[in-house]
Amino acid sequence: MAKRFLFRLEQVLNLRKQVEETRVRELAQAKGRLLQIEEALREHGDVEADFLDSYSEFEKSGNFNADQVMSFCEYKDWLLQKEKEYKRREQEWIKEVDRRRVIAVKASRERRLLEILKEKRLRSHKNEVLQEEQKFLDEVSSIAFVRRDRAEKTLGADLTDLRR
Repeated sequence: MAKRFLFRLEQVLNLRKQVEETRVRELAQAKGRLLQIEEALREHGDVEADFLDSYSEFEKSGNFNADQVMSFCEYKDWLLQKEKEYKRREQEWIKEVDRRRVIAVKASRERRLLEILKEKRLRSHKNEVLQEEQKFLDEVSSIAFVRRDRAEKTLGADLTDLRR
């Protein structure tokens, strides 16, 4: 009976699969966070555009006092500051996504390397099993041939003895 295939590094391969899954999940979370920031930046742009539209309408009306102008200016400054903050966070998360992508690709390569090694060892094992089977069949054929040959010689000798 052929020996069972056993890959000694199976536990390491399983660990690398888990690590890869974790890294891919972390990458997905970082991408999700980046998308949230980009969506917040778009919403902020909409709020700022609405504010600038209302501000221009307010200026056209001409009915405003110094306090109102100061409030509008302070709000505009706050909007600009908020936009800078969103853009800064967006750049940070773009870098974080890239960093996590590199880590995920590395984990994937390490896992794939072990899978390729396992495939090579499995092919080698299959070849060994085939060679053992072929050797066994050759031995069985040889034994059958020798028995047949002996039987024919014995039968031939018996026939010769009977003719005498």
